Amino acid sequence: MKKRAAARILAGGLVAVALTVLAGCATQALNTARREFYQGRFGDANTTLERKIPKKDRVLFLMERGTIRLFGGEYEQSARDYIEANDRLVELETYSLSKGGASLVVNDSVQDFRGFPYERTLLHAFTAKNHLALGHWENAAVEARRLIESLTPEKRGDYPDDAYSHYFAGFALELIGDTSNARLQYQKAAELAPDVNINPDTGRFGKGNTASPENELVVFVLMGKAPRTDNISLSNLGRYAEIYAGDKLLGRSYEFTDVADLCSTSFQKDAARQVTKTIARIAAKEALAQQIEKDNEMLGELTRFVLIGLLEHPDYRRWETLPRYLQVARVPCPPDLSEYTVVFKNRTGAELSRRTVATPLAKQGSTFVSFTRDIVEAAVFR
Repeated sequence: MKKRAAARILAGGLVAVALTVLAGCATQALNTARREFYQGRFGDANTTLERKIPKKDRVLFLMERGTIRLFGGEYEQSARDYIEANDRLVELETYSLSKGGASLVVNDSVQDFRGFPYERTLLHAFTAKNHLALGHWENAAVEARRLIESLTPEKRGDYPDDAYSHYFAGFALELIGDTSNARLQYQKAAELAPDVNINPDTGRFGKGNTASPENELVVFVLMGKAPRTDNISLSNLGRYAEIYAGDKLLGRSYEFTDVADLCSTSFQKDAARQVTKTIARIAAKEALAQQIEKDNEMLGELTRFVLIGLLEHPDYRRWETLPRYLQVARVPCPPDLSEYTVVFKNRTGAELSRRTVATPLAKQGSTFVSFTRDIVEAAVFR
């Protein structure tokens, strides 16, 4: 009798968990903020996420809000969100036994979000963008070193490597004069993105390009929308951007990384690892349902329906305000540059959109540093 009573209590608890999971308040807030972000309503998106963050989704909320604030020009606030997300990820290095046990009965979405390795790596790259925008070169270099560590086989495992992150780290180190370590990162980026023809000695593009312009502009060009794990299209649209100073074409951007490739490969590797766990979880759920069914057939069926019918699905949570295409333009520019125009184009060279960028535009020595994305903030929400 005690066992049956315990089974009934457990079933009731699991149904409550199911209802909580399916309620999806956190997911609803995230989806609303993401939609507002891609509409250029950065202020509204930020407000949507300025609420109590559910513990298991805290890292994801901070990643999303940090990105919203980054492109809304709130660099210090964005950096704080990203840094807090990373601190939480460090805490999560210690495996939670209680959450792990729950995932065996419910699903992996009850566990704290940690993201794929590429998301944890890009967290450092995006943190560093805030530091670059503020002209905090040493802080950007600190994040670059953390980024490099996250790309080591010990941290990354057999998940995919990322040319953009290596290049970004090399550039941040170059800005503080650490040319030897910058060269190592440029070399790795060159191996991973051979079509760009990166000169590892200078970080510039094109074979034999060793000449140093008097002044240059480096723009990290971010385009498109990161895919959802449950809806990944690998069809590369071939987008790029041209950079202008006034009417003068300075050069174009080159693609280093397609986040869809990182996401797809990571998900496939993760899914393969989850097969054994999923089989064991379904067997445990069925055994529990059968045990409850001995005492109460209807309750047993309900338990089976909830645990297997409703809750047996993969964890699709992703950092969805990431761009899809991670590109870099590195071009000569006038010494008095105060703004530039970026023209986003498709594979055939047709213009998709354009915007003029005055901020962020920091300068270190003779190098101007900026980043841009093909999302324009809606003026009405400024």
